[in-house]
Amino acid sequence: MQNDLVELVNLFHQYQQENSNNKVTIADFCKHYLASEKMREIEKYTPQHKTEIPIEGQIGRAAGRLAKFVDMQMKDLAVTIEMDTVEEIWYLGSTFDLKNPTKSDMIHHCISEFSSGISVINRLINKKYLEEYPDETDKRAKRVRLTQKGNEKLFNSYPIIADLARNVYSPLTTDEKEILYQILGKLEKYHQQKYDIAKQK
Repeated sequence: MQNDLVELVNLFHQYQQENSNNKVTIADFCKHYLASEKMREIEKYTPQHKTEIPIEGQIGRAAGRLAKFVDMQMKDLAVTIEMDTVEEIWYLGSTFDLKNPTKSDMIHHCISEFSSGISVINRLINKKYLEEYPDETDKRAKRVRLTQKGNEKLFNSYPIIADLARNVYSPLTTDEKEILYQILGKLEKYHQQKYDIAKQK
């Protein structure tokens, strides 16, 4: 029993060290620990190769395949919400979140190539979902904002997108979803910082 307590304290200390940038609580750790134990019960992918695939390779394979499965459902979603691509909805959402951003800021936020981002923005302007106007502080830049039509399209699409998200993650328990969110959030933060630095060069 005492050894179990010592192990638990050590695990909590390790969790604190790994999340030193965030204020962690006992409740956070308990969710993390329970979800980790449940994840160990899941049968691991066994590669059909003589050479063992590194864990990073296994994660990449699983993430890549999941992305493809979700992408197929996204194409159906685009048809349902009557948009050319789901990316158009992400751009409407970014416009709302960023509070009338410049085109460059929105493209950066959506992690798009500049030419692709401009193409999406122009389509949304032509459809009357967005409108552009001059930036008061930089005459070379253009800002965009949601029109009434764009605002309605965005918020009418949310329940449909939420249903898709629930379906994608339906096999997971609440604890598993929380630990997955923590892990993905850590990866996202790491790569966002690298992306921001690269864009500044």
